[in-house]
Amino acid sequence: MRVGRILSLLGAALAVSACVSTGSTGSSSDLSSTYIDRYARANPTPAAFTECHGFGCAEVSSVSLSRQQWRRVAAVFHPRAANARAERRQIAHAIALMQRLVGAQTGTGVHQWTHQNMYIKPNFGDPTQLDCIDEAVNTYTYMTMMERAHLFRFHRVAELAYAGLPTDANPRNGAAIQEKASGEYFVVDPSLVDFAVPPPVIPLKVWTGSWPPKISANEASDKTRG
Repeated sequence: MRVGRILSLLGAALAVSACVSTGSTGSSSDLSSTYIDRYARANPTPAAFTECHGFGCAEVSSVSLSRQQWRRVAAVFHPRAANARAERRQIAHAIALMQRLVGAQTGTGVHQWTHQNMYIKPNFGDPTQLDCIDEAVNTYTYMTMMERAHLFRFHRVAELAYAGLPTDANPRNGAAIQEKASGEYFVVDPSLVDFAVPPPVIPLKVWTGSWPPKISANEASDKTRG
C-alpha cells in the first residue's frame, strides 16, 4: 500500500512537471519528433510562428517579429563563426535574444521561478512559466527559422532529445542540433538557466547521463573559445 502510494505520488508529480519521457543512451535513439509533431508549427517564419508556455504547451501564442527584429537575430551570426564551437556560442546567444523578443509579446519575459538548481518544479497553472517541453519546442522553432535563413554553417537542426525514466528519475526534453562534420549531437537547453540567459549547449551523451549535467560541459561557454 505504501509503495503503491509512493508510485502514485511520483507519477502525479511527473505529470504536473510535464517533462516525462524515456531513453538514456546519448545517441540518435534519444531523439524524437513526438512533441514537434504535436505542438510545433509546421512551417514557422519570423512573421508567423507560435510560442509554447504554461507547461506542456498548455498555452500556445501566435508571434510575429518585424524585419528589424529578425535582422537583430541574424546579426548575432556575423561575422560568420570560424568553427563549430564558435557557432554553438552564436546559437545560444541568438536563442536568448529570441526569448526577449518573443517574451515581450507573450508575457513570458519574466523570471522563471520554476528553475531551481537546474531542476524544474511544478507550475500550478501560471501561464508565464515554461517547462522543458515548452523550452524544447520553442527552441526547436527558433533554430528551425535560423537554419532556414541559412544562418547555420556547421550545424543542422535535429529532432528533440529526451531522457529519464524508468531508471533516471529526472525526465527531460531538449532541442537538439547535429554538427555536420562530426555527426555529434548537442542539446540546447534553456530549461537549465533563467529567462534570456544564453542556454547551455551540451553534448547529447552528457545531457542524457547523470543529472543535472556539469556546466563545464557547456559547449557555448565564452570561457571555452575554440
